[in-house]
Parts: sequence; structure tokens; C-alpha cells
Amino acid sequence: MLLSDRCGALARRTRLSSVTQSDIAAATERSFTPAATRVVDEMVRLLGELDVHDIRVGDLARRAGVAIPTIYYNFSSLDDIIAEATVVWVRRFLDPLMRALDELEQAIENDDAPAFATAATQLIECYWSEETISGVHRSAPLIAYFRQVAPEDLRLRRMQARMVGGHIAALSAAQAKGWIDPADDVGAFVIIHWTCVLGQAVFHHPSFGPLTAIDFSQGVGRLRYRTTLSGDIGQMSLRTSDPLP
Repeated sequence: MLLSDRCGALARRTRLSSVTQSDIAAATERSFTPAATRVVDEMVRLLGELDVHDIRVGDLARRAGVAIPTIYYNFSSLDDIIAEATVVWVRRFLDPLMRALDELEQAIENDDAPAFATAATQLIECYWSEETISGVHRSAPLIAYFRQVAPEDLRLRRMQARMVGGHIAALSAAQAKGWIDPADDVGAFVIIHWTCVLGQAVFHHPSFGPLTAIDFSQGVGRLRYRTTLSGDIGQMSLRTSDPLP
């Protein structure tokens, strides 16, 4: 199975699985009781079903199998729970991408140039997979709400720093080995790449296709920006039900 296919399969399994206390501890950096864990678990599920403004504490309590006072014993407010669940949600969204990046780093550690080329190509495919695009569309409003209700909380920023920093470090290490063209700006590529991926939340069109690539056709990897758009976009279908590329 290709890495890009495994990214989609892993994303689907992750999204459907229950939140455990270890999941929460790793993602939220907080410890919760079993009852509170169930509350966060159900909130994660609700975030996949409803807009945050449509979530009601009574519905959450019923689904989690706890009393409303139990919720407010463990959390300061409904927004507090939404913030914790958002951290879990975003970490789950990033998990397939982090695992794909691990394979890239493993190829570098093993000094295996062909494996690096394969892993780098498939990592980009994972970023532009249908599952990732779907996750971007759902994560964007959650992140915006998180910043509104928890402006001093830096956990999502730390995730961003780890992911972007790890990606830059991996490609820089490959460039030092001569696997990426020395003329290419790794830092700019990674930041623009992530901006393009996450920008799909507001600027996606099926005709655009993947906007970034690493081209190994000439042997040494070249960091590329591209699009599959051809023809007059004004004459293309604007239906939101059109399949993703």
C-alpha cells in the first residue's frame, strides 16, 4: 500500500477511534478523570458533527453518560471542553502527516537516497490527499474558535512549530547530503507549502490540484510549486459536490 493510501486509511481509523486518557495526556498536556475523558471523547465526536455554536452541554452530558454537574466539576465552561477537544482533534489530524514525516526522517538516518525520494514524494501526496483536504476544512474553524476562547494557550502553536520545524530540518538534512538542489530555499518551500495546504479551507478549487511537489526526475530533488489548472476557471463547474482531485 502506498504511503498516501495509508495516510488516508490511518486518518479514517484515527477519526473514528475513541479518545483514551493517554491520548488526552499526550495531546492536551492535562490529566483527566475517566468521566472527564469520556466528556472530551464525546466532544471530539461532536466537533466532527456540529458547528461549535450548536453544541449544548445537555447533549454532551447525555452522550458522555455523565451528569451536568460532573462536567462543570471537571471543566470551567463548555468552551474549556471545546478547547481541549480541539487540541485532540488537531493532533489526530496531524498524526498521519507526522507518521509520514517519520518515514522521510528514517530514510535520511539510513542514508538511503532512493528511499528518501520515495518517502518525500509520498509525503507530498499525503499532504494533498482527500483525507487531508477534508481535515483542513474541518480544522480551520475549530482553530479559529480555539484562538478566540483560549488566546493565551500555546499548545497549537507548539504543534505547528514541531511539524514545520521537523519538515524543514528533514529537507535541510537531505539538502546537506546532496539529495535536494542546493539552490532551493527549503525554509521558504516548507512554509509556503503549509500555507497552501491549510489555505484550502478558504481557497480550494478541485481544478487546482496539488500545489507543491518535490521533483526527482533529474536525479536531485527540486522543490516545486505547481497546479493542474488549465483552461478558463470561470467556465468550470462551481458545485461544491464536485469530487476532490
